[in-house]
Order: sequence, then structure tokens, then C-alpha cells
Amino acid sequence: MTETNTAGQPFDDIRALIKNMPNLSDGFVSDVSRHSAILGRGLRPIGQLEESLEAIAHWQDSPMPRLARPLIAVFAGTHGVAGRGSDQDIVQASQSRVVSLTEGAVAVRGIAAELGAAFKVYEFGTEHPSEDFTQGASLTERECAAAIAFGMEVVAEGADVIVLGAAGLGAATAAAAINIALYGGAAEYWAGGNGAAERIKAVEAGINAHRGETSDPLEILRIFGGRDIAGLVGAIIAARHQRIPIFLDGYVSCTAAAILHAILPGATQHCQASHLSAEPAHDALLSRLDLDPILNLKVNIGDGTGGALALSVLKAAAAGLTSLKD
Repeated sequence: MTETNTAGQPFDDIRALIKNMPNLSDGFVSDVSRHSAILGRGLRPIGQLEESLEAIAHWQDSPMPRLARPLIAVFAGTHGVAGRGSDQDIVQASQSRVVSLTEGAVAVRGIAAELGAAFKVYEFGTEHPSEDFTQGASLTERECAAAIAFGMEVVAEGADVIVLGAAGLGAATAAAAINIALYGGAAEYWAGGNGAAERIKAVEAGINAHRGETSDPLEILRIFGGRDIAGLVGAIIAARHQRIPIFLDGYVSCTAAAILHAILPGATQHCQASHLSAEPAHDALLSRLDLDPILNLKVNIGDGTGGALALSVLKAAAAGLTSLKD
């Protein structure tokens, strides 16, 4: 992972990229609604999926959505807060997750193969945990900017749509702290769920340690986020500049979108929520991002599985639309 070279502060270039994000082309009209309306009598054969497909086509400047080269990208890092109150070797545990994703029995790889989608795990220094945010800032500004820049490399795969998943050890804890810093509320609300007692304690300790320090979203990312969440932010930024639609897989990837939404609400217009996960606060977060999930299957893993399932439904719907003729 290389560091960014900036003349000013490391975040200056990031802010400029966010400020200068491209918007939808004026006057562009896709063929999605026209194809869907061919049956007449107000019938819509793919229901609310029409809106999702139309959004894809708009961002791609294409009459019909292109879903031929999807990428399922999973970002993995090691959060120092994961070691709080635990004797586990967090580096080994984090790297074991990566091995499981790349070599083990995981559903997302099988779904990706069936879809003809590329599947790639991006490691964000799993051997170098971020700092425990209950003791200090998770990253320096330079480290955070470098992770954002590394995440931007996801667009180099040449995908026409990207599913963003997360498998970082401690990432859900970091995401909960970020959301409290952005929106307020209690740790039980943002970090709750079965078996979440230690996570709630860690989030409370972190919020108390940094209370009142900043309201700047990039600083909140730096303090609580870790390299993988910073990388997700970079991926969303780069995809917007390349006009590549993004499907957010779960709570952590949606939290990365929340950082950008807090800076510039329109910055996440190219993003869709692929599904509603089993994470208790995910629904509340989607509401704040004004996103409706495509699926609600109670998938409780953030490794891209829910995103891949949503993509499979959208590909089938797109194929159905193209079969309709004038």
C-alpha cells in the first residue's frame, strides 16, 4: 500500500475528489421503463427492480444496464479495538478470515462463479492492526488517506458494477462508533445485537475517549475507521468518478457510504443497498442514507453474499427486460 503524495494536508486531495464528483447526465433517458411498459395496462413485470436497473443504466450512460462484468470486492483489515479484552492474536484471526474467503467453503464465491462475476479480496495491511480507538485515533491522517487511495484501485478491474463487502476483524465495532459520531445515539442502538456486550463496551469507551473532538466526517473516519473502512470510502469515490454503480453489501460498507453522505449528500447517489442485513442498526443506517434495500433475506454476513444475491436477481430482471420487444 503506497502513501499519497500531496502538497498540502493528506486529506486535501480527498476533499477535492469528493467536491468534484460527476453527476448524472442531463436529459438522459434509459430504455428500462419503455421496455417494462410494453405489456401495457400499467403492468410492470419486474416491479420495484425497474428503479434499480434504471439507476444503473443512468450512471452507465447506457440505454439498458450493463451487468456483464460484475466485481464482488471484499475489503479486509485488522482493527486494534478487536483485541480489547481478548487474548486472541488479532493478526492471525484476521488473516484466517482472508484465507477462509479465498480458499475456504464460503457461499459468496459459489454465487460469484454462477453469476460470472469476478471475486477479489483486498487486504488492507491485515498484519498491521490500526490503533485501538479506545486508546487513541485508529489512524494518522496520512495512513487514512493512503488507505483511501488504495481502495480507489478497485476500479482498475474494469467492472461495470461493483459489490462492496467487508470482512475486517473489528470492522462492525468501528462502524458502530462511526455512526454514533455521525448521528448520535447510544452504543446499544448502533452496536447492539446478540452477543454484543463487549462490542457495546468498546464503542462506549471509544466515544467517551474522543467526545467533542471533531464533527468532520473524514476525521471521524480517521479516529474510528481503520484501513479497510477507509478503503471502502476510496472505492466509492473512485467508482463515482468512473460512473460505476456500487452495491453496498452490509452495515460496514454502508457506514463507509455514510462518511461521504455526511460530507456531501449527493456523493452516494450511485450507490444502492443490496440487502437489509441481520445487523440490528442496518435499517436505521439505510434510513439516514435514504436507501431502500433490494432484498431482505436476513443475511448475517458482510462478505458480499447479500450483494451477490441481489446482483443475481438484477441480472435475471435485466435479461427479462431485454426479451421484451416493441
